[in-house]
Amino acid sequence: MNPSGRRWYWVAAAAFWAAAAVRAEAAPGDVQASFDAPCKYPAGLATDGTDLFVLDWRAAEIHQVSAADGQVKKTWPAPTRKPYGLTFGDEKLFISDDHSGWVYALNPQTGVVESSFEAPGTRPTGLAYADGSLFILERKSGRIYRVMPDDGTILVSIPAPNDTSTCLAYDGLLWVSDRIKDEIYVVEPEKGVVVSILDAPGPYAAGLARLGEYLWNVDFQTRKLYQLKLRDEQRYRLTDPREARVEYVWGLYNYGPGEVQDLVANFALPGNLRNQELLSAIEFAVPPTGTAKDRWGQACALFELPTLAAGERRVLGYSVQARIFAIRYLILPGEAGTLGDIPEDIRRTYTADGSRYRLDTPFIRDTVRQVVGDEQNAYWVARKIFNHVIDRLEYEMVGGWDVPEEVLKRGKGSCSEYTFTFIALCRAAGLPARYQGSIVVRGDDASVDEAFHRWAEVYLPNYGWVPVDANKGDAKAPADQARGFGELSNRFLITTHGGGDSEHLWWGYNSYAKFQTVGYAKVEEDNFGLWEPLRAGE
Repeated sequence: MNPSGRRWYWVAAAAFWAAAAVRAEAAPGDVQASFDAPCKYPAGLATDGTDLFVLDWRAAEIHQVSAADGQVKKTWPAPTRKPYGLTFGDEKLFISDDHSGWVYALNPQTGVVESSFEAPGTRPTGLAYADGSLFILERKSGRIYRVMPDDGTILVSIPAPNDTSTCLAYDGLLWVSDRIKDEIYVVEPEKGVVVSILDAPGPYAAGLARLGEYLWNVDFQTRKLYQLKLRDEQRYRLTDPREARVEYVWGLYNYGPGEVQDLVANFALPGNLRNQELLSAIEFAVPPTGTAKDRWGQACALFELPTLAAGERRVLGYSVQARIFAIRYLILPGEAGTLGDIPEDIRRTYTADGSRYRLDTPFIRDTVRQVVGDEQNAYWVARKIFNHVIDRLEYEMVGGWDVPEEVLKRGKGSCSEYTFTFIALCRAAGLPARYQGSIVVRGDDASVDEAFHRWAEVYLPNYGWVPVDANKGDAKAPADQARGFGELSNRFLITTHGGGDSEHLWWGYNSYAKFQTVGYAKVEEDNFGLWEPLRAGE
C-alpha cells in the first residue's frame, strides 16, 4: 500500500458498470417436461418415433407410454427375468438381461420373441439400434459393441466413456449415461471419442431415448421420465456459482549491491465474460501509471516505477470481487461448421504466426498434414489436434516455455507448453486459436495460488470461442479426456486473453515485468493470488 494509506479504485474498460447480471437463460440439458414413470423400478427406455417404452426391472414388464402426457397405453411381459437394456428398431423391441447376458428381439404387435442371442459379455445394460445394427454397452468389459442384430456377430467395439456407464441411445451419435457421475455423454460411434457431456437430471439415469429434438431419460431413483432440451441459442450451461474476493500480488526484491532501473510492470485485468461477472471495481493499492489494450484487446494496467536501490522492494497488486461459474458447452460436431465458415477477421488475426509458434517449420507442417489430413469440420480439426497433443505429451511442471516442435519431440511439457503446442497446430491447420490465463483456487475456498494456469480457446462457427485444456484432458478414460474440451470449472478467475507477442504482456499472463540493472544486482520477482470466499453482508 502507498505510504498515505489511501486506497485507489479503477474499473476495467468501464464495462463493469454496463455489465448485467448473468441471466438464467435456457441452456442445453434443461428439463422441458417430466412425468412419473409407469412403474416403481424403471430401467431401459426406447422410442418408436412416437411413443416411449419403459422397462420395469423388478416386475419384468414393458410399458408403452405416451410422450405427450406419460399415460400408459399398453403393458406386456418382458421375455426375461431381469430386463435392463431396451431399444426399438426394425419394428422390434430389443431387450437385454444384464444377469443372463442374453438379448431378445420382441415383436411388440404380437408379443412374440422372434430371435435371441448371447451378448458379448454377461452384463449388457445398454442397447441402441442404429442403421441395421445394434449397439450393446457391456458393463463387465467396459466396452460398447456394435453387432448384427440377428445373431450378435461383433462388427466393431469401442471403449465406454467410463467404467460406470449404463445405457445408450443413438441418433448418428451415441448418447451414454453414467449412473455414478450422473452425467450423459455424447460419443462418436466409430472411435469412441466423447465429444460433449451433459449433467443428468436425476441421480440414477437408467434409460435414454432420442425422440425428435429431445433426449428422454428415465431415472431409477426419482422414478421420473425427463424430456431434455438439446438445442438453444445459448450453447452452454452455467452452474456452481462461486463468489470470492481475489487479490493478485506482485513484488520485486533487489538484494543488491547494484540498483534496478527502468522498471515497468504490466498487469492483465479481468473482465466480464460468459462465465465470469465482476461484482466490484478493481481496486489498486498503488494507482497505475496508465491503462491500455494490447493487440489482442486485453486490458492492462501499466506501471512505470523509479529506481530500486539495493535493499529495496516494490509490491503492487489489485483485488476484485467476482462471481465465477462452471461452464460446459454441448458441442454437436455436425453443428460446428467448417473452416470456411470462420469470419475472415477472426481467421486472419488468430491464425497468424508468432515468435514461439514457428508455424512454417517442416516439422509443424508435416505434423498437421498427418494429424488433420483433409478434415474441414472445425470441431474435428480441433479434436484431432487435441487428441494428438494428449497422446504425445506428458505433464511436467518445468520453468521456461519451449517452442511446440521441441515440446512434441521431447514428449513432456508444462500447461503453457501444452497450450502453445495446441495453438500452434490449430493455427497451422487454419483454425483460429488463442489462450486464456488465470488465478486459480487451490483446494479450499480460501487459498493461495503460486502456480496459476493457462489453457487454449478455439473458434468454432455457431459456438464462438470454446475453452480447450489439453493438459486437463490428458487422461485415460474417454469421459475424462472430454473434460478438457469445452468446459471450465469455477476455480479460475480469468485475467488474460492473448495470442502471444503482446506489447504489454509478452507471452505471459496475469502480469509481465521488465527492468535493467546497474552493476551486479540479485533480483527476485514474486507473484501469487489470494482467494477469500465472500460472506453475507460483505
